[in-house]
Amino acid sequence: MQQQPTPEYNIRIVVALIGVAMVGFIAVTYPTLIPALTVALAAFMALAVLLKL
Repeated sequence: MQQQPTPEYNIRIVVALIGVAMVGFIAVTYPTLIPALTVALAAFMALAVLLKL
């Protein structure tokens, strides 16, 4: 029997998908920002790993 995901987990997934959609839209609209978006993503992932989000 499989456990149902918690609502908190579902919220994290939805927020992550919204964030990916926004970054994708910004990257398509303003291609010159792709290097800045890459650095921001790397910093966010490092913070997430550090805080174990």
